[in-house]
Amino acid sequence: MLFSLILLAPTWGGLINGIMTLSGAWHKLRTDPILKFLIVSLSFYGMSTFEGPMMSIKTVNALSHYTDWTIGHVHAGALGWVGLITMGSLYAMIPRLWGKTSMYSTRLIEVHFWVATIGIVLYIASMWIAGVMQGLMWRAVNDDGTLTYTFVESLKATYPYYLVRLIGGVLYLGGMLIMAYNTWKTVQPERAPAPAEAAAQTA
Repeated sequence: MLFSLILLAPTWGGLINGIMTLSGAWHKLRTDPILKFLIVSLSFYGMSTFEGPMMSIKTVNALSHYTDWTIGHVHAGALGWVGLITMGSLYAMIPRLWGKTSMYSTRLIEVHFWVATIGIVLYIASMWIAGVMQGLMWRAVNDDGTLTYTFVESLKATYPYYLVRLIGGVLYLGGMLIMAYNTWKTVQPERAPAPAEAAAQTA
């Protein structure tokens, strides 16, 4: 637990470093959707690296252990931090690799950002709520010391949250399909004008 709490120092040092690196570009947030990917990914990084050490505290871990809270925590880092920073980086690099000035559609990048972000929020929030509920149900006991709820009852109670998790995952996947289409259109070679078109242009 102690070393997990100590991890707050290097992880938040990296977070501050990232925020300060992007601090000179805040004015581009309205016009540059790639920057939104990078900044929001840092937000998820800060949130998940704060939550991790907190979950190592004995009293918190007693509630969260083995529950979907841990699933939500891990995916906040995986989908929110790693996923968004990777997408933003690829959007910045792909045009340069193919000698283009920008991606095929900036509007599609914007749509991808919002679809992915909403998907992540639905995914992790549903897992947080389900996890806390599971932890409380599993530790509830009657006056005689018997468990108040069976495991099956706790599983049934999580079904609505699993549905929200599915919707969030589908949205996130849909964002990746948007990115795949945008990338495919970007890397397509530019069509050479037909002879008739070329003659008309020179006339």
